[in-house]
Amino acid sequence: MPRKQIWLLAGCAIVALLLGMLASRTLMRSTAPPPALAAGTLLTPARPLGDFHLTTQTQTPFTRADLQHQWTLLFFGFTSCPDVCPTTLAFMSQVEKTLADLPAATRPHVVFVSVDSERDTPEKVGQYAKFFDPAFTGATGTQPEIDTVTKVFSVPYAITRTADGGYNVDHSATIFLVNPEAELQALFTPPHDLKAVSADIRRVIASRG
Repeated sequence: MPRKQIWLLAGCAIVALLLGMLASRTLMRSTAPPPALAAGTLLTPARPLGDFHLTTQTQTPFTRADLQHQWTLLFFGFTSCPDVCPTTLAFMSQVEKTLADLPAATRPHVVFVSVDSERDTPEKVGQYAKFFDPAFTGATGTQPEIDTVTKVFSVPYAITRTADGGYNVDHSATIFLVNPEAELQALFTPPHDLKAVSADIRRVIASRG
């Protein structure tokens, strides 16, 4: 057999072997059982998120596109919240610290979204979020924009007017984990346990390779 033909056959064999290995890995990944979570609820399959538009503290848009190519933890509340919001954001700051050893590409970014368009500006929300961690992002929008993003995430909240002309904001303390394809991958409802939530986030990220 001519030497050129031998090299050609050898090259084809190597390519076939590499393709077989890649297909095997893909098959193993697709058939691997989803990780069992101790504190969170894993969505299988992950739920694609619709479009929305908010504004960050730097006056830049925050949209679905900003959730792509990274892991993101989101929490919805408002800066005048007396208890749930500061407690949850402080908790999320602790979660970030426990995940600090992860590669930068897989370390979740935290976003705090205010549902109180009347009192919260993007600047105010950003300052509030960064009080808990300088790396946190704050975002909000007009009431229609807030209504859109809360529908995208299925976040329950209610604004109730009071007799003195003010209002109360009732909202969920759920934390949402979004994967790099901008899909809702998992959610964590209270009570939040630092060790359990952090371990669950690691499991979810590791399960996606």
